[in-house]
Amino acid sequence: MPFIIFIDFDYFYAQVEEIMDPSIKDKPVVVCVYSGRTENSGAVATSNYIARSIGIKSGMPLPQAMNIGKDKAVFIPIRKDFYKEFSDRVMNTISTYSDKMEIASIDEAYLDVTGECSTFQDAVKLGEEIKEEIFKEYGMKVSAGISINKAIAKILGDMAKPDGLKYIDESMVEEFLNTLEVKKIPGIGSILSKKLNDAGIKYLKDILGANRQAMIEILGNARYNYLVEIAENRYNSPVEERIRKNYGRYITLPENTRDTNIIMPLLRKAVDSAFSKAPGLPGEISAIGIMEDLNIVSRSYTGGRISLESAYGIATGLMGKILEADSRKLRRIGVRIGKMSSNESLDNFF
Repeated sequence: MPFIIFIDFDYFYAQVEEIMDPSIKDKPVVVCVYSGRTENSGAVATSNYIARSIGIKSGMPLPQAMNIGKDKAVFIPIRKDFYKEFSDRVMNTISTYSDKMEIASIDEAYLDVTGECSTFQDAVKLGEEIKEEIFKEYGMKVSAGISINKAIAKILGDMAKPDGLKYIDESMVEEFLNTLEVKKIPGIGSILSKKLNDAGIKYLKDILGANRQAMIEILGNARYNYLVEIAENRYNSPVEERIRKNYGRYITLPENTRDTNIIMPLLRKAVDSAFSKAPGLPGEISAIGIMEDLNIVSRSYTGGRISLESAYGIATGLMGKILEADSRKLRRIGVRIGKMSSNESLDNFF
């Protein structure tokens, strides 16, 4: 039985702005898309929970949001490239927990941790660890849903907001599905859920006793089959692993430090882990230092096929350069290898 973890970054754009400027953390924060037609024309891209509590929601016209927020809310122009860069950093951290990861959007990801966990409870503990790690490293709060397939994991992740974790193991799935409202299912928006409610379908289980053709007219064939599969607990869409060009491992240090007696043995461990995931020998290796202020510094080496033994020395040298050029303490270290040369056996090259 698969163990799937869904990770959702809570009100992502607004939360990034709060992380970058802690002075706005306890205020209504509104990230805006300005149209440029007039000074205040545009719409709300997203808002934090404080802003939502006073009625400012995604998609709302800016003049309306500004009227509600008046002098209370902070309005910030959207910074897509910056958010993407921040998301990439967090996603890289999440990817170190499983070899099977699907990035669904800038603020959502699925992990298949079946290979990493012996029991479902292990998966729950791993979900808790991921949440703690992301908050510790980036100050980012995320919600997590854990279950036996992607659909249920996402539903639980949505239910866990903000900053929560919910799980349903195999023994709890049937009861959960029998009481699940269709409006909570991914892909069923407010318009479709209203149409289904009008047709007498409030709960997911109702779809099984409904007229098939009538349901297809409302939902379409693909979405109807999708709901039936979930209702019958047959939904098994796999975590679609992204095509990986790089393999790596990041390790959190016991404390922020510059002590090479602590750093280098863990760096060697990171090299071992990165090589264990790779399908061949790399032509490039990078050492990464995540500093005490969460700034990322890296040094890279490119040249030929790099064996495991060579990688130890190269990575150590690169990390030494990072420490030599930067006076800050390290919070986390990592190794990334790329430009892979695939071979049936790596033993020939060691």
